[in-house]
Amino acid sequence: MRHMLMLVFTFLLLGTSAAYAQSVAESDGKPFHFSSRGSPFGLQAEFEGTYRVYDSSIEVYVSKATLYVSEHCPYQGRRQVNYIKFGLWNQEGSKRVQNSSAPLYLSIIMSPREEHTLTDLHFSLPKERTLDLEKRSFVVEMQEDAVDLAPLDYGKKGFAYAHSCKDIFASGVQPKSDQKTACK
Repeated sequence: MRHMLMLVFTFLLLGTSAAYAQSVAESDGKPFHFSSRGSPFGLQAEFEGTYRVYDSSIEVYVSKATLYVSEHCPYQGRRQVNYIKFGLWNQEGSKRVQNSSAPLYLSIIMSPREEHTLTDLHFSLPKERTLDLEKRSFVVEMQEDAVDLAPLDYGKKGFAYAHSCKDIFASGVQPKSDQKTACK
């Protein structure tokens, strides 16, 4: 019985320490806020949270993400949002997504004008030690399927993207956690 009590006490102590360490890490991160609202994509999103850069990864904590289906898209049917994932956008040469996190699978069906809020998300982006982050920015890839298409068109995959400001990793630039306007 005594060993059992000692074991329970140890788990409580370790669990509390881990939760405290996570909250401290999240509060020490650099804030971000970016949105694709008003973009031509049918699926649009807004993300806010913090990130921390380590030698081998970038840890992203999203405190709030809001997905929105635009009513200004030619396709007015339902969409199934299959996943979202964070990556780094390469601003040089062949612009593309690199160093992506594992996808967060959602399987959410949404209609035009509908919003869906997600909270407390974590993404880990692999990073090479020598990667020049000043030439990178965040990008969120959102994969969606049209649900109400004719049988011949069914199964076509769609992608929408949300980009952070290009200078999010630039040294000397103070990140704005309350940024609600488009990047320069």
